[in-house]
Amino acid sequence: MKIIQTFLKTALPALLLLAATTCVFGAERVLVVGDSITGHSMNLAYGFTHEVRNALAEAGNDMEFVPLGGSGQTIFSWRGIIANSYDNRQRLDIADIYVKDEFDKGADTLIVHLGMNDALRPSIKSDDEGYAKWHKEYKALVSDLRKRVPGASRIILTPPTLLTENPFAFKNLFMDKLGEIVEGVAKEENCEFYDLRKDFKHGFLNARFQNPQFRITLDFVHPNEFGHQLMSWSFLKALGLTEIADAYAQKRVAPELKADDYAGAAFFVMDFPPLPSPPIDPNEKPTTFVLIAGVLNNLTLDQIKVKDAGGLNFIKSGKRDDNKPFFNLLFENKDWKLPCDVVLQVGENERTVRVNAPYFVATGVPLEPFARPEDFPRDKTTTAIDEAALKGINPLTLHEVKENGKPAFAWYRYYPTQDKTGADNPNAVDLADLPPANEFDVGYVVRYVTSPKAQKCVLKLNSEGFSTTAIETIYLNGQKIYDDILSPRHLKSKDEVEVELKEGLNVMTARVGHTSWQWGTSFDFQGEGLKY
Repeated sequence: MKIIQTFLKTALPALLLLAATTCVFGAERVLVVGDSITGHSMNLAYGFTHEVRNALAEAGNDMEFVPLGGSGQTIFSWRGIIANSYDNRQRLDIADIYVKDEFDKGADTLIVHLGMNDALRPSIKSDDEGYAKWHKEYKALVSDLRKRVPGASRIILTPPTLLTENPFAFKNLFMDKLGEIVEGVAKEENCEFYDLRKDFKHGFLNARFQNPQFRITLDFVHPNEFGHQLMSWSFLKALGLTEIADAYAQKRVAPELKADDYAGAAFFVMDFPPLPSPPIDPNEKPTTFVLIAGVLNNLTLDQIKVKDAGGLNFIKSGKRDDNKPFFNLLFENKDWKLPCDVVLQVGENERTVRVNAPYFVATGVPLEPFARPEDFPRDKTTTAIDEAALKGINPLTLHEVKENGKPAFAWYRYYPTQDKTGADNPNAVDLADLPPANEFDVGYVVRYVTSPKAQKCVLKLNSEGFSTTAIETIYLNGQKIYDDILSPRHLKSKDEVEVELKEGLNVMTARVGHTSWQWGTSFDFQGEGLKY
Protein backbone atom coordinates (compact mmCIF):
# COMPACT_ATOMS: atom_id res chain seq x y z
CA MET A 1 0.00 0.00 0.00
CA LYS A 2 2.85 2.36 0.88
CA ILE A 3 4.43 1.67 -2.53
CA ILE A 4 1.16 2.57 -4.28
CA GLN A 5 0.86 5.78 -2.26
CA THR A 6 4.41 6.72 -3.12
CA PHE A 7 3.67 6.08 -6.79
CA LEU A 8 0.58 8.29 -6.67
CA LYS A 9 2.57 11.10 -5.05
CA THR A 10 5.63 11.00 -7.32
CA ALA A 11 5.47 8.99 -10.52
CA LEU A 12 1.83 9.62 -11.46
CA PRO A 13 2.12 13.46 -11.58
CA ALA A 14 5.23 13.11 -13.76
CA LEU A 15 3.39 10.80 -16.15
CA LEU A 16 0.46 13.18 -16.32
CA LEU A 17 2.83 16.06 -17.15
CA LEU A 18 4.46 13.91 -19.83
CA ALA A 19 1.05 13.11 -21.31
CA ALA A 20 0.24 16.82 -21.37
CA THR A 21 3.38 17.72 -23.28
CA THR A 22 3.90 14.66 -25.47
CA CYS A 23 1.68 13.21 -28.15
CA VAL A 24 1.59 9.75 -26.62
CA PHE A 25 -1.64 8.83 -28.35
CA GLY A 26 -3.21 9.76 -31.68
CA ALA A 27 -1.82 11.31 -34.85
CA GLU A 28 1.61 12.82 -35.19
CA ARG A 29 1.50 16.50 -34.26
CA VAL A 30 3.50 19.37 -35.78
CA LEU A 31 3.69 22.95 -34.47
CA VAL A 32 5.11 25.79 -36.60
CA VAL A 33 6.64 28.67 -34.63
CA GLY A 34 6.63 31.74 -36.88
CA ASP A 35 5.72 35.34 -37.64
CA SER A 36 3.05 37.00 -39.82
CA ILE A 37 3.95 34.75 -42.76
CA THR A 38 2.92 31.78 -40.61
CA GLY A 39 -0.15 33.77 -39.59
CA HIS A 40 -0.97 34.26 -43.28
CA SER A 41 -0.64 30.49 -43.74
CA MET A 42 -3.98 30.13 -41.98
CA ASN A 43 -5.60 33.50 -42.57
CA LEU A 44 -5.20 33.44 -46.37
CA ALA A 45 -7.22 30.87 -48.31
CA TYR A 46 -4.09 29.77 -50.16
CA GLY A 47 -1.79 29.83 -47.11
CA PHE A 48 0.70 27.01 -46.60
CA THR A 49 -1.19 25.53 -43.61
CA HIS A 50 -4.26 24.95 -45.78
CA GLU A 51 -2.08 23.58 -48.58
CA VAL A 52 -0.18 21.19 -46.31
CA ARG A 53 -3.35 19.98 -44.61
CA ASN A 54 -5.05 19.37 -47.96
CA ALA A 55 -2.03 17.47 -49.27
CA LEU A 56 -1.97 15.32 -46.12
CA ALA A 57 -5.70 14.61 -46.34
CA GLU A 58 -5.49 13.61 -50.01
CA ALA A 59 -2.71 11.16 -49.12
CA GLY A 60 -4.71 9.72 -46.20
CA ASN A 61 -2.17 10.99 -43.67
CA ASP A 62 -3.71 12.10 -40.34
CA MET A 63 -0.77 14.29 -39.22
CA GLU A 64 -1.92 17.39 -37.32
CA PHE A 65 -0.27 20.59 -38.63
CA VAL A 66 -0.78 23.67 -36.42
CA PRO A 67 0.56 27.21 -37.15
CA LEU A 68 1.60 29.58 -34.36
CA GLY A 69 2.17 32.80 -36.28
CA GLY A 70 2.45 36.33 -34.87
CA SER A 71 2.96 39.59 -36.75
CA GLY A 72 6.26 41.31 -36.10
CA GLN A 73 7.68 38.42 -34.08
CA THR A 74 11.44 37.88 -33.95
CA ILE A 75 13.52 35.21 -32.26
CA PHE A 76 13.90 37.68 -29.38
CA SER A 77 10.16 38.29 -28.93
CA TRP A 78 9.29 34.60 -29.31
CA ARG A 79 11.33 33.83 -26.21
CA GLY A 80 8.96 36.13 -24.32
CA ILE A 81 5.93 34.42 -25.84
CA ILE A 82 7.21 31.02 -24.70
CA ALA A 83 7.83 32.29 -21.16
CA ASN A 84 4.35 33.82 -21.08
CA SER A 85 2.70 30.63 -22.35
CA TYR A 86 3.17 28.71 -19.11
CA ASP A 87 0.47 30.75 -17.37
CA ASN A 88 -1.36 32.89 -19.96
CA ARG A 89 -3.54 32.03 -22.96
CA GLN A 90 -2.05 34.31 -25.59
CA ARG A 91 -3.49 34.39 -29.09
CA LEU A 92 -1.32 35.65 -31.95
CA ASP A 93 -2.55 36.26 -35.54
CA ILE A 94 -4.87 33.29 -35.88
CA ALA A 95 -8.33 33.13 -34.31
CA ASP A 96 -9.00 30.29 -31.88
CA ILE A 97 -5.35 29.20 -31.72
CA TYR A 98 -3.75 29.93 -28.34
CA VAL A 99 -0.06 29.38 -27.76
CA LYS A 100 -0.50 27.97 -24.24
CA ASP A 101 -3.12 25.46 -25.33
CA GLU A 102 -1.09 24.21 -28.27
CA PHE A 103 2.12 23.90 -26.27
CA ASP A 104 0.26 22.15 -23.45
CA LYS A 105 -1.09 19.57 -25.92
CA GLY A 106 2.49 18.80 -26.85
CA ALA A 107 4.00 18.01 -30.23
CA ASP A 108 6.11 15.40 -31.95
CA THR A 109 7.79 17.97 -34.20
CA LEU A 110 8.49 21.67 -33.88
CA ILE A 111 9.29 23.73 -36.95
CA VAL A 112 10.88 27.15 -36.38
CA HIS A 113 10.40 29.58 -39.26
CA LEU A 114 11.69 32.98 -38.09
CA GLY A 115 14.17 35.63 -39.18
CA MET A 116 12.19 37.85 -41.53
CA ASN A 117 11.44 40.50 -38.92
CA ASP A 118 14.93 40.26 -37.48
CA ALA A 119 16.15 41.57 -40.85
CA LEU A 120 13.17 43.78 -41.66
CA ARG A 121 13.16 45.69 -38.40
CA PRO A 122 16.18 45.05 -38.03
CA SER A 123 16.52 43.64 -34.52
CA ILE A 124 20.26 43.17 -34.98
CA LYS A 125 23.02 45.08 -36.73
CA SER A 126 24.68 43.63 -39.80
CA ASP A 127 28.10 43.21 -38.22
CA ASP A 128 30.01 40.50 -36.37
CA GLU A 129 28.68 41.63 -33.00
CA GLY A 130 25.10 41.59 -34.28
CA TYR A 131 25.44 38.16 -35.84
CA ALA A 132 27.00 36.77 -32.65
CA LYS A 133 24.10 38.16 -30.62
CA TRP A 134 21.55 36.59 -32.98
CA HIS A 135 23.37 33.26 -32.89
CA LYS A 136 23.34 33.22 -29.09
CA GLU A 137 19.66 34.19 -28.95
CA TYR A 138 18.64 31.54 -31.48
CA LYS A 139 20.34 28.84 -29.39
CA ALA A 140 18.47 30.14 -26.34
CA LEU A 141 15.18 29.99 -28.29
CA VAL A 142 15.80 26.32 -29.11
CA SER A 143 16.49 25.64 -25.43
CA ASP A 144 13.28 27.41 -24.42
CA LEU A 145 11.26 25.33 -26.88
CA ARG A 146 12.78 22.08 -25.63
CA LYS A 147 11.84 22.94 -22.04
CA ARG A 148 8.33 24.02 -23.01
CA VAL A 149 7.58 20.99 -25.22
CA PRO A 150 9.88 18.28 -23.82
CA GLY A 151 8.18 15.51 -25.75
CA ALA A 152 9.10 16.90 -29.17
CA SER A 153 11.47 14.39 -30.75
CA ARG A 154 12.26 16.64 -33.74
CA ILE A 155 13.03 20.33 -34.02
CA ILE A 156 13.41 21.55 -37.60
CA LEU A 157 14.99 24.95 -38.16
CA THR A 158 14.33 26.81 -41.41
CA PRO A 159 15.71 30.16 -42.66
CA PRO A 160 13.35 32.93 -43.83
CA THR A 161 12.02 33.62 -47.33
CA LEU A 162 13.00 36.55 -49.59
CA LEU A 163 12.88 40.21 -48.50
CA THR A 164 12.45 42.32 -51.65
CA GLU A 165 12.45 40.46 -54.95
CA ASN A 166 16.12 40.96 -55.68
CA PRO A 167 18.15 38.06 -54.26
CA PHE A 168 21.34 40.16 -54.52
CA ALA A 169 20.02 43.17 -52.59
CA PHE A 170 21.64 44.00 -49.27
CA LYS A 171 18.59 42.84 -47.33
CA ASN A 172 18.81 39.39 -48.88
CA LEU A 173 22.57 39.12 -48.45
CA PHE A 174 21.90 39.97 -44.79
CA MET A 175 19.28 37.22 -44.60
CA ASP A 176 21.63 34.76 -46.34
CA LYS A 177 23.96 35.29 -43.39
CA LEU A 178 21.11 34.66 -40.96
CA GLY A 179 20.39 31.44 -42.84
CA GLU A 180 23.99 30.32 -42.31
CA ILE A 181 23.61 31.02 -38.60
CA VAL A 182 20.40 28.96 -38.45
CA GLU A 183 22.20 26.05 -40.08
CA GLY A 184 25.03 26.37 -37.57
CA VAL A 185 22.62 26.38 -34.63
CA ALA A 186 20.93 23.25 -35.98
CA LYS A 187 24.26 21.41 -35.92
CA GLU A 188 25.21 22.71 -32.48
CA GLU A 189 21.84 21.96 -30.88
CA ASN A 190 21.21 18.58 -32.51
CA CYS A 191 18.28 19.92 -34.52
CA GLU A 192 17.41 19.32 -38.15
CA PHE A 193 17.99 22.04 -40.76
CA TYR A 194 15.92 22.40 -43.88
CA ASP A 195 16.94 25.08 -46.38
CA LEU A 196 13.50 26.42 -47.24
CA ARG A 197 15.15 29.66 -48.38
CA LYS A 198 17.05 27.74 -51.06
CA ASP A 199 13.80 26.20 -52.32
CA PHE A 200 12.15 29.63 -52.31
CA LYS A 201 14.95 31.26 -54.33
CA HIS A 202 15.06 28.31 -56.71
CA GLY A 203 11.35 28.51 -57.50
CA PHE A 204 11.45 32.30 -57.80
CA LEU A 205 14.39 32.34 -60.20
CA ASN A 206 12.95 29.54 -62.32
CA ALA A 207 9.75 31.55 -62.69
CA ARG A 208 11.79 34.68 -63.54
CA PHE A 209 13.66 32.79 -66.26
CA GLN A 210 10.32 32.44 -68.03
CA ASN A 211 8.59 35.68 -66.99
CA PRO A 212 10.76 38.75 -66.15
CA GLN A 213 7.78 40.43 -64.44
CA PHE A 214 7.08 37.50 -62.12
CA ARG A 215 6.40 38.34 -58.47
CA ILE A 216 6.64 36.00 -55.48
CA THR A 217 5.49 38.40 -52.73
CA LEU A 218 2.43 40.49 -52.03
CA ASP A 219 4.34 43.46 -50.66
CA PHE A 220 8.07 42.59 -50.93
CA VAL A 221 7.80 40.79 -47.57
CA HIS A 222 4.85 38.39 -47.44
CA PRO A 223 4.74 35.53 -50.00
CA ASN A 224 1.91 35.44 -52.52
CA GLU A 225 0.04 32.28 -53.55
CA PHE A 226 2.97 30.81 -55.46
CA GLY A 227 5.25 31.62 -52.53
CA HIS A 228 2.98 29.73 -50.15
CA GLN A 229 2.92 26.79 -52.55
CA LEU A 230 6.71 26.68 -52.50
CA MET A 231 6.68 26.81 -48.70
CA SER A 232 4.11 23.99 -48.53
CA TRP A 233 6.30 21.85 -50.76
CA SER A 234 9.32 22.63 -48.58
CA PHE A 235 7.57 21.81 -45.30
CA LEU A 236 6.34 18.47 -46.64
CA LYS A 237 9.90 17.61 -47.67
CA ALA A 238 11.29 18.82 -44.34
CA LEU A 239 8.90 16.46 -42.54
CA GLY A 240 10.21 13.54 -44.62
CA LEU A 241 6.97 13.12 -46.58
CA THR A 242 8.73 12.78 -49.92
CA GLU A 243 5.97 11.05 -51.86
CA ILE A 244 3.34 13.53 -50.68
CA ALA A 245 5.71 16.42 -51.49
CA ASP A 246 6.34 15.09 -55.01
CA ALA A 247 2.62 14.65 -55.65
CA TYR A 248 1.94 18.15 -54.35
CA ALA A 249 4.66 19.65 -56.55
CA GLN A 250 3.24 18.00 -59.64
CA LYS A 251 -0.20 19.31 -58.82
CA ARG A 252 0.59 22.84 -57.64
CA VAL A 253 4.09 24.13 -58.50
CA ALA A 254 5.54 21.82 -61.15
CA PRO A 255 5.46 24.24 -64.15
CA GLU A 256 7.84 26.68 -62.45
CA LEU A 257 10.03 24.03 -60.86
CA LYS A 258 10.41 22.17 -64.14
CA ALA A 259 12.01 25.32 -65.57
CA ASP A 260 15.31 23.68 -64.66
CA ASP A 261 15.24 22.65 -68.32
CA TYR A 262 14.51 26.18 -69.54
CA ALA A 263 17.27 28.18 -71.26
CA GLY A 264 17.09 31.72 -69.90
CA ALA A 265 18.34 34.33 -67.48
CA ALA A 266 16.95 36.60 -64.76
CA PHE A 267 18.19 40.19 -64.41
CA PHE A 268 18.34 42.63 -61.49
CA VAL A 269 19.40 46.30 -61.51
CA MET A 270 21.80 46.75 -58.63
CA ASP A 271 22.64 49.64 -56.34
CA PHE A 272 26.20 50.77 -56.68
CA PRO A 273 29.04 51.52 -54.24
CA PRO A 274 29.90 55.07 -53.16
CA LEU A 275 30.74 57.83 -55.60
CA PRO A 276 34.42 58.13 -56.53
CA SER A 277 36.60 60.43 -54.47
CA PRO A 278 37.16 63.38 -56.86
CA PRO A 279 34.70 66.23 -56.27
CA ILE A 280 31.86 66.50 -58.77
CA ASP A 281 30.73 69.63 -60.63
CA PRO A 282 27.77 71.02 -58.63
CA ASN A 283 26.14 72.25 -61.86
CA GLU A 284 26.36 68.95 -63.70
CA LYS A 285 24.96 65.49 -63.19
CA PRO A 286 27.87 63.20 -62.28
CA THR A 287 28.85 60.25 -64.40
CA THR A 288 27.51 57.15 -62.69
CA PHE A 289 27.40 53.48 -63.49
CA VAL A 290 24.60 50.96 -63.92
CA LEU A 291 25.21 47.39 -62.80
CA ILE A 292 22.83 44.66 -63.97
CA ALA A 293 23.27 41.34 -62.16
CA GLY A 294 22.09 38.20 -63.90
CA VAL A 295 21.52 34.53 -63.20
CA LEU A 296 22.07 32.07 -66.05
CA ASN A 297 20.05 28.93 -66.62
CA ASN A 298 21.28 26.45 -69.23
CA LEU A 299 23.13 29.24 -71.02
CA THR A 300 26.71 30.50 -71.12
CA LEU A 301 27.78 34.11 -70.71
CA ASP A 302 28.67 34.44 -74.42
CA GLN A 303 24.99 33.75 -75.20
CA ILE A 304 23.99 36.99 -73.46
CA LYS A 305 24.26 39.94 -75.87
CA VAL A 306 23.49 43.63 -75.37
CA LYS A 307 21.17 44.33 -78.29
CA ASP A 308 20.32 47.91 -77.25
CA ALA A 309 21.99 49.74 -74.36
CA GLY A 310 19.21 52.34 -74.28
CA GLY A 311 21.62 55.27 -74.53
CA LEU A 312 23.95 53.95 -71.84
CA ASN A 313 27.54 53.09 -72.67
CA PHE A 314 28.09 49.34 -72.32
CA ILE A 315 31.51 48.70 -70.76
CA LYS A 316 31.90 45.00 -69.99
CA SER A 317 30.40 41.76 -68.75
CA GLY A 318 31.88 39.21 -66.40
CA LYS A 319 31.17 36.29 -64.10
CA ARG A 320 30.49 37.09 -60.44
CA ASP A 321 31.76 33.68 -59.40
CA ASP A 322 33.37 31.12 -61.69
CA ASN A 323 31.63 28.30 -59.83
CA LYS A 324 28.13 29.77 -59.97
CA PRO A 325 25.83 30.88 -62.81
CA PHE A 326 25.96 34.58 -61.83
CA PHE A 327 27.26 37.43 -63.98
CA ASN A 328 27.36 41.23 -64.21
CA LEU A 329 26.77 43.70 -67.02
CA LEU A 330 28.34 47.12 -66.45
CA PHE A 331 27.15 50.30 -68.16
CA GLU A 332 28.29 53.91 -67.92
CA ASN A 333 25.53 56.46 -67.27
CA LYS A 334 27.20 59.59 -68.66
CA ASP A 335 24.58 61.48 -70.65
CA TRP A 336 21.69 60.67 -68.27
CA LYS A 337 19.33 59.33 -70.90
CA LEU A 338 17.11 57.96 -68.17
CA PRO A 339 14.82 56.21 -67.72
CA CYS A 340 15.83 53.86 -70.50
CA ASP A 341 15.30 50.27 -71.55
CA VAL A 342 18.27 47.96 -71.99
CA VAL A 343 17.41 45.18 -74.43
CA LEU A 344 19.32 41.94 -73.99
CA GLN A 345 19.47 38.95 -76.32
CA VAL A 346 19.19 35.86 -74.12
CA GLY A 347 19.79 32.83 -76.26
CA GLU A 348 16.81 32.79 -78.61
CA ASN A 349 14.80 35.26 -76.51
CA GLU A 350 14.91 38.97 -75.72
CA ARG A 351 14.63 40.55 -72.29
CA THR A 352 14.04 44.24 -71.55
CA VAL A 353 15.46 45.72 -68.35
CA ARG A 354 14.17 49.14 -67.24
CA VAL A 355 16.78 51.46 -65.75
CA ASN A 356 15.41 54.46 -63.83
CA ALA A 357 17.28 57.60 -62.76
CA PRO A 358 19.17 57.00 -59.51
CA TYR A 359 18.85 58.55 -56.12
CA PHE A 360 21.99 59.24 -54.11
CA VAL A 361 21.53 57.85 -50.63
CA ALA A 362 23.56 58.10 -47.43
CA THR A 363 22.42 56.19 -44.33
CA GLY A 364 23.80 55.54 -40.91
CA VAL A 365 23.27 58.57 -38.66
CA PRO A 366 22.44 56.74 -35.41
CA LEU A 367 20.01 58.04 -32.82
CA GLU A 368 18.87 56.83 -29.43
CA PRO A 369 15.42 55.17 -29.52
CA PHE A 370 12.43 57.49 -29.27
CA ALA A 371 8.90 56.46 -28.32
CA ARG A 372 6.83 58.28 -30.95
CA PRO A 373 7.54 59.84 -34.36
CA GLU A 374 6.63 63.20 -32.82
CA ASP A 375 9.59 62.75 -30.47
CA PHE A 376 12.10 62.59 -33.33
CA PRO A 377 15.09 64.64 -32.06
CA ARG A 378 15.50 67.10 -34.92
CA ASP A 379 17.99 69.13 -32.91
CA LYS A 380 20.35 66.14 -32.79
CA THR A 381 20.29 65.29 -36.48
CA THR A 382 21.66 68.38 -38.18
CA THR A 383 24.82 67.45 -40.07
CA ALA A 384 27.05 68.95 -42.73
CA ILE A 385 24.52 67.73 -45.29
CA ASP A 386 21.71 69.85 -43.80
CA GLU A 387 23.99 72.86 -43.60
CA ALA A 388 25.06 72.46 -47.24
CA ALA A 389 21.47 71.98 -48.43
CA LEU A 390 20.32 75.16 -46.67
CA LYS A 391 23.13 77.11 -48.31
CA GLY A 392 22.17 75.85 -51.75
CA ILE A 393 25.31 73.69 -51.98
CA ASN A 394 24.94 70.34 -53.71
CA PRO A 395 25.61 67.84 -50.85
CA LEU A 396 27.20 65.41 -53.31
CA THR A 397 30.12 67.81 -53.70
CA LEU A 398 30.99 67.03 -50.07
CA HIS A 399 31.46 63.45 -51.24
CA GLU A 400 32.36 61.85 -47.95
CA VAL A 401 30.74 63.45 -44.91
CA LYS A 402 32.96 63.62 -41.86
CA GLU A 403 31.93 63.90 -38.22
CA ASN A 404 34.61 64.62 -35.61
CA GLY A 405 37.26 64.15 -38.27
CA LYS A 406 36.14 60.62 -39.20
CA PRO A 407 34.11 59.46 -42.22
CA ALA A 408 30.46 59.30 -41.19
CA PHE A 409 28.87 58.02 -44.39
CA ALA A 410 29.20 58.25 -48.16
CA TRP A 411 26.81 58.54 -51.10
CA TYR A 412 25.53 55.35 -52.70
CA ARG A 413 23.68 55.22 -56.02
CA TYR A 414 20.25 53.68 -55.56
CA TYR A 415 18.27 52.63 -58.64
CA PRO A 416 14.50 52.24 -58.14
CA THR A 417 13.23 49.01 -59.69
CA GLN A 418 10.21 46.73 -59.63
CA ASP A 419 12.07 44.42 -57.27
CA LYS A 420 12.16 46.80 -54.31
CA THR A 421 9.65 48.45 -52.02
CA GLY A 422 8.69 50.98 -54.67
CA ALA A 423 7.54 48.33 -57.15
CA ASP A 424 7.66 49.90 -60.62
CA ASN A 425 7.56 53.43 -59.20
CA PRO A 426 10.66 55.22 -60.60
CA ASN A 427 10.46 57.80 -57.79
CA ALA A 428 10.50 55.44 -54.80
CA VAL A 429 13.47 54.74 -52.56
CA ASP A 430 14.01 52.23 -49.76
CA LEU A 431 16.79 53.49 -47.50
CA ALA A 432 16.95 50.14 -45.70
CA ASP A 433 18.20 48.54 -48.90
CA LEU A 434 21.65 50.02 -48.31
CA PRO A 435 23.78 49.40 -45.22
CA PRO A 436 23.82 50.48 -42.50
CA ALA A 437 20.08 50.63 -41.88
CA ASN A 438 19.41 50.12 -38.22
CA GLU A 439 16.48 51.11 -36.05
CA PHE A 440 16.12 54.88 -35.51
CA ASP A 441 18.86 55.71 -38.03
CA VAL A 442 18.66 58.87 -40.11
CA GLY A 443 19.40 58.82 -43.82
CA TYR A 444 19.72 61.38 -46.61
CA VAL A 445 18.46 61.32 -50.18
CA VAL A 446 19.58 63.53 -53.10
CA ARG A 447 17.71 63.63 -56.41
CA TYR A 448 18.37 65.75 -59.51
CA VAL A 449 15.41 67.34 -61.29
CA THR A 450 16.02 69.11 -64.61
CA SER A 451 13.35 71.57 -65.72
CA PRO A 452 13.12 73.15 -69.22
CA LYS A 453 11.95 76.40 -67.62
CA ALA A 454 11.29 78.12 -64.33
CA GLN A 455 7.92 76.82 -63.15
CA LYS A 456 5.71 75.99 -60.22
CA CYS A 457 4.99 72.32 -59.76
CA VAL A 458 3.73 69.87 -57.16
CA LEU A 459 5.95 67.52 -55.19
CA LYS A 460 3.93 64.44 -54.22
CA LEU A 461 5.21 62.47 -51.24
CA ASN A 462 4.30 58.98 -50.10
CA SER A 463 5.48 56.53 -47.46
CA GLU A 464 6.18 53.31 -49.35
CA GLY A 465 5.47 49.98 -47.69
CA PHE A 466 2.91 48.74 -45.18
CA SER A 467 4.90 49.70 -42.08
CA THR A 468 7.06 52.71 -42.97
CA THR A 469 7.46 55.73 -40.73
CA ALA A 470 9.27 58.46 -42.69
CA ILE A 471 10.11 61.65 -40.79
CA GLU A 472 10.98 63.94 -43.68
CA THR A 473 12.76 67.27 -43.90
CA ILE A 474 13.17 68.34 -47.53
CA TYR A 475 15.40 71.05 -49.01
CA LEU A 476 15.22 72.34 -52.58
CA ASN A 477 17.80 74.75 -54.03
CA GLY A 478 18.73 76.18 -50.62
CA GLN A 479 15.21 76.35 -49.15
CA LYS A 480 13.50 74.09 -46.62
CA ILE A 481 10.21 73.16 -48.27
CA TYR A 482 8.84 70.38 -46.05
CA ASP A 483 9.07 69.03 -42.50
CA ASP A 484 6.53 66.40 -41.44
CA ILE A 485 5.82 62.73 -40.70
CA LEU A 486 4.44 60.27 -43.24
CA SER A 487 3.30 56.79 -42.24
CA PRO A 488 0.32 54.48 -42.75
CA ARG A 489 0.49 54.08 -38.95
CA HIS A 490 0.42 57.81 -38.26
CA LEU A 491 -1.82 60.75 -39.18
CA LYS A 492 -1.15 60.57 -42.91
CA SER A 493 0.76 58.39 -45.33
CA LYS A 494 0.74 60.84 -48.27
CA ASP A 495 1.18 64.56 -48.76
CA GLU A 496 2.01 67.13 -51.41
CA VAL A 497 3.60 70.56 -51.50
CA GLU A 498 3.81 73.27 -54.16
CA VAL A 499 7.39 74.12 -55.10
CA GLU A 500 9.22 76.37 -57.52
CA LEU A 501 11.78 74.88 -59.88
CA LYS A 502 14.38 76.96 -61.65
CA GLU A 503 15.35 76.42 -65.26
CA GLY A 504 18.02 73.73 -65.58
CA LEU A 505 19.36 71.61 -62.76
CA ASN A 506 17.52 71.53 -59.41
CA VAL A 507 18.87 69.61 -56.42
CA MET A 508 16.49 68.09 -53.87
CA THR A 509 17.92 66.90 -50.56
CA ALA A 510 15.79 65.02 -48.05
CA ARG A 511 16.65 64.00 -44.51
CA VAL A 512 14.59 60.90 -43.67
CA GLY A 513 14.33 59.64 -40.09
CA HIS A 514 12.45 56.53 -39.05
CA THR A 515 11.69 54.31 -36.08
CA SER A 516 11.92 50.69 -37.23
CA TRP A 517 10.56 48.16 -39.74
CA GLN A 518 10.35 49.56 -43.25
CA TRP A 519 12.03 52.74 -44.45
CA GLY A 520 10.63 53.57 -47.87
CA THR A 521 9.37 56.81 -49.37
CA SER A 522 8.84 58.45 -52.76
CA PHE A 523 9.41 61.94 -54.17
CA ASP A 524 7.40 62.67 -57.33
CA PHE A 525 7.76 66.13 -58.93
CA GLN A 526 4.88 66.80 -61.29
CA GLY A 527 5.49 69.56 -63.83
CA GLU A 528 6.04 70.18 -67.54
CA GLY A 529 8.94 68.46 -69.26
CA LEU A 530 10.74 67.39 -66.10
CA LYS A 531 13.63 64.95 -66.28
CA TYR A 532 15.38 63.15 -63.44
